[in-house]
Amino acid sequence: MTPSASPAGRPPVPLIVPVLLVGTSAISIFSTDLFTPSLPHLPAYFGTRPATVQLTMSLNLAAFAVAQLVHGPLADRFGRRIPILTGMVTFALASIGCALAGSVESLILFRILQGLTISAGSVVSMALIRDLWDEMAGARVLAAYGMAVAMAPAVGPIIGGYVYVHAGWQANFWLMAALALPATGALWRFLPETRPPGPSRIRLRHAWRGYRRLLANRRYLGYTVAASMVMGGLYAFITEGPFLLIIRHGVATQNYGYFQASVVAAYFLGSLFANRAVGRLGIERVLRLGLGLQVVGALALFPVIWSGAETALTITAVLFVYVLALGLVFSSAPVRALNVAAGGGGSAAALLGASEMAFAALGALAVGLLHDGTALPTAYALGGSSILAVLAYVVSLRPRQR
Repeated sequence: MTPSASPAGRPPVPLIVPVLLVGTSAISIFSTDLFTPSLPHLPAYFGTRPATVQLTMSLNLAAFAVAQLVHGPLADRFGRRIPILTGMVTFALASIGCALAGSVESLILFRILQGLTISAGSVVSMALIRDLWDEMAGARVLAAYGMAVAMAPAVGPIIGGYVYVHAGWQANFWLMAALALPATGALWRFLPETRPPGPSRIRLRHAWRGYRRLLANRRYLGYTVAASMVMGGLYAFITEGPFLLIIRHGVATQNYGYFQASVVAAYFLGSLFANRAVGRLGIERVLRLGLGLQVVGALALFPVIWSGAETALTITAVLFVYVLALGLVFSSAPVRALNVAAGGGGSAAALLGASEMAFAALGALAVGLLHDGTALPTAYALGGSSILAVLAYVVSLRPRQR
């Protein structure tokens, strides 16, 4: 197996390791994106309101966020392998539960369980990047990782739309389970252990002190909140997008995925640019460029709506600019956050991931509560989150007063 590049002083990393990280994260993304084309049809299936169905998104993301705060200390205490293997097995079982759900309440419950378990993969993946590569190499790995993982939200809704049309919404969850089980076997066989087990027992007070130190680290907090805010805007669109395009603008369910795939292509391009530009511009400049561009993309949605030019194509075009910027932000902000953090990489990665998914849940919840059948709730979510991301970053750069 050809080893991937590693910094001087560290052993070469087998190529299968980043491949496994990409595969695990792709399954995590599939757990949302396979399901999204089915969302607009579930209110009628269960006899409930759209806002209730959208809880299958927002509460899944909230569970994903909270669980990472637990998976981080577990990854520092037990190493990287045990949490991710346990999480993947339980995720497969939760997916089967979703497929068998007979009510919207039971579907929400199993979606929460999916979020609690699959989040282990995100924590471990970020911690492994910190373990195996230095900052500059880590930025390049994360950019390449982002480009590969971006294929999941591009392909997922296309597959999910056709699966819904030909086999029903439940078949998407059977497919998730079918992907998770062989992936678990590959992780068990090939994933290395990069952190020896810690103390003999988990000390919750020690874990809390570690999180408090991270929360007191202004630079870490700034990078984390900036990335989290733009994540909130992204998931606001992922949650509301199917209702806008399928219900409001008449896009066929099996075609919805192609619109999302074009937006995901923007993320791919942004990550590609970041991968090539980080060596010339530096990580900080790439991040600033991304933060500025995402404000432009987010605010552009308002004139599109107010001018009466709103169509499926114009919404997609605006989102293309916004998500292009996200490729730059997500290739730089997480790396900077992890490298200005002190202590165990698992805790820093857990808090970072929990913050991102918490704001993703808030974005999804916000558009659900504001849902009125128009694009304005999405515009408010994108515009507000983009401005707050810039403010969080700027505040983090201010020197402390003595």
